[in-house]
Amino acid sequence: MSDLQESAQRPQAWSDTELSSSVQAYLLMLRLELAGERYSKAEVNRQLREGPLVTRSQASVEFRMQNISAALYELKMPWITGYPPARNIGSAVKEKIIASLFEEGIDFLDAYIATSHVETLHTRVSELRQHHLGRKPLGSSRPLTETRTMTTHVRDPAVKAWVLQLADGVCEGCRHKAPFIGQDGLPYLEVHHVMPLACHGSDTPSNAVALCPNCHRRCHYALDRDQFKLELYENIPRLILEVPEPVPSDMDVFINPDVA
Repeated sequence: MSDLQESAQRPQAWSDTELSSSVQAYLLMLRLELAGERYSKAEVNRQLREGPLVTRSQASVEFRMQNISAALYELKMPWITGYPPARNIGSAVKEKIIASLFEEGIDFLDAYIATSHVETLHTRVSELRQHHLGRKPLGSSRPLTETRTMTTHVRDPAVKAWVLQLADGVCEGCRHKAPFIGQDGLPYLEVHHVMPLACHGSDTPSNAVALCPNCHRRCHYALDRDQFKLELYENIPRLILEVPEPVPSDMDVFINPDVA
């Protein structure tokens, strides 16, 4: 076989322009899919081959889209369901595709990235809830695990028991009865420190209240949580306002000590 014939049969490497055009088209389809809007992969393929990918076949464009899915899979981001990640993508090609993805802009996918950080998870869930999730998430059949070092506080059981006894089965926030009876046969309420222990709040009856699960989460996540906190101080005479001492830390997260 002559060098000319061998060159004609050997596929040419994709140019930066071809790669960028493919990534742009892919991200456009992915945006539409995540938003639940209809689109045609075949039509996008045709338009690419009539434009920037004029020298490429339909199959090669399809495979390139699967390469892009593989790159997104590597980044733990969602991909187009109709383009399953290619298994045999080369490392050099994958690196070029990833670079092109970031160049074209994939910030809109950040909210879809799985995380073990409680506050980050809450922020991403809140962001996604603001938009229509057009497709059922793939999720993970075997979620990854992370080992983290976390600082916890030593709690006085007598303080918790005293506050719960004083509440006598009635939430000190909404004044409704405990929502159910716990496994110990007693009304279920949770003890909340109005000034968080992470901010050097005290573990004393003057800083602790008995709340139903709903009010407890209101203290941490509600839009009016500061106003609710003031109402607790106003309505519960034993509470004493404490001065917070900020201790910024990624490890300070809301952990419900009543739930294993």
